[in-house]
Amino acid sequence: MPSKWYAFAALSDARDATEALLRPVDRGRWLRLALIALFVGVGGGVPSGAGNVNVPSGGGASPDVPVPSLPELGSVAAVIAGVVVLLVLLALVWSLLGAVMEFVLLVGLRDREVSIRDPFGANLRPGLRLFGFRLAVGLASLLVVGLPLLAVFGAGVGVSPAFLVLLVPLVVVFGVVVLAGSVVLGLTTDFVAPTMLTEGVGVLDGWRRLWPTLRAEWKQVALYVVAKFVLGVAVSLAVSLVVLLAALIVAIPFVVVGGGLYLAASAAGASYVGLAVAAVLVALFVLVMIVVGLIVQVPALTFVRYYSLSVLGMLVPELDLVGVERPDDSDEDGDAGSAETDDGDDGDDGDDGDDGDAGSAETGDDAPERALTDPLPAGVRSFRSAGGGRNRRRRCRRSTQAPPSPRCVASRVRASRRRRRR
Repeated sequence: MPSKWYAFAALSDARDATEALLRPVDRGRWLRLALIALFVGVGGGVPSGAGNVNVPSGGGASPDVPVPSLPELGSVAAVIAGVVVLLVLLALVWSLLGAVMEFVLLVGLRDREVSIRDPFGANLRPGLRLFGFRLAVGLASLLVVGLPLLAVFGAGVGVSPAFLVLLVPLVVVFGVVVLAGSVVLGLTTDFVAPTMLTEGVGVLDGWRRLWPTLRAEWKQVALYVVAKFVLGVAVSLAVSLVVLLAALIVAIPFVVVGGGLYLAASAAGASYVGLAVAAVLVALFVLVMIVVGLIVQVPALTFVRYYSLSVLGMLVPELDLVGVERPDDSDEDGDAGSAETDDGDDGDDGDDGDDGDAGSAETGDDAPERALTDPLPAGVRSFRSAGGGRNRRRRCRRSTQAPPSPRCVASRVRASRRRRRR
């Protein structure tokens, strides 16, 4: 059993990264993240309505007045088919935009600077690949579930004990397919998409890149899947409560203004005007609540995505986009940091004094010593709090200052000498 679970250790990294990105509040950054959340985390719907049509009866109508005929069944079917095709096309376009926005969000979280136009154009091709993969998984799941149902109904099995016997395994198959598809799509979004962005590969190549790690660290991945589900439920409940509270507060002025205008119009005998004003206010209220809901989702979306990226960085350090520390590495750094402290306090052997002098003198001569540990890419920083020998060693190891400070040079020289003694 692993000594450190990445699913738990990544929570603090995700929190620190979220605070660093969203605070202080930048209105433009929040609005851009809200727009991304519209495609990544919020679905759209098409309202429907119906009206009542009064058709006069034949007894009260004059024989010279033609009775309007009902539309033909073929024309009604054509209209319904056209509407269905239009809705399917809109859903596909929305899914495509959402797939591209996944990479736009990843770029913003990686660079700590949220932009939409340039990352959207640069990641259109990976977004198309991700969209195609999602569509293929969805169609495959639909076929696996739909074909047995068609076979059962095609065999002419009615509602009978035999039908119920066949229904039980179909329900089990449906549940297994839905669960497997959700896990595959979730891991694709959380782990494979960052791999595609980092290494410039496709979806299948990204899965091939991650599969050995996922198989070797299956306990970590399984706990992450469960923790991500629980975290998603908790975040959804919190967002829903905040949105409900905001709706109650925002609804007060709309109810007061709308009610007053409707009563005034009704008193003046223009009830239709009052209804029109009320309809406009309701539409405006819905629009305001959509914007409020998206803004409320920004911290939740940022935290959840940073959480996934933190776990990915712990599983595969080469794919770390946010600069996290593996729990095992942190423990080793802590032991090394305490060893450094002991060496620093021991002044009898004079070794630290030599190292301190070497820190200022060996900056130019011992350039290879500065390259003992490669620094992280630009824009990637650890969000650990400062203080302590372990954090000083970590900052020196990740420092991109050129030339590095004398303290960092001395720390690296001491670490090199300890490794040589071993």
